[in-house]
Amino acid sequence: MGKTTLGRALANGIGGTFIDGDDYADPDKPWYGSSLRTSSAIVQASLSTLDDAPAVVIAYPLRCTNWIYYRRKFTDAGVRTFFITLRASFASIMSEERGRRFDEAERKRIQTMIAEGYGDRSFSDLIVDTDRDSFANTVAHLVSETQRLI
Repeated sequence: MGKTTLGRALANGIGGTFIDGDDYADPDKPWYGSSLRTSSAIVQASLSTLDDAPAVVIAYPLRCTNWIYYRRKFTDAGVRTFFITLRASFASIMSEERGRRFDEAERKRIQTMIAEGYGDRSFSDLIVDTDRDSFANTVAHLVSETQRLI
């Protein structure tokens, strides 16, 4: 269960829309080379989406600097934000049952993100372990907890 699959299911469960932040990243640059442009594009797309939907779910790895940027931009636009961290073990992420293959660079990036504590972000409003239950139960938990936050 990855961030895109769960994000789409969460958006559907709360009657919102979904944005995959990776769609706004520049694949020819490292994250630090396009972080501001990517974050700005995600905010613009989200605000446009909110004209037609009550909520937007954004799937994108979050660093503290991004969190500060998003909080500020959305707050300035009068939008409440909630940040949900999805956490899983490396073995679970690499499992063939997920139906996704990662190249060596992606594997190293995932290992680095886990080592850097992406699954334990102190600024998260909710942390969900995605490899502890079935997909349906994880989505139900995400929907329930998100509705509680809202």
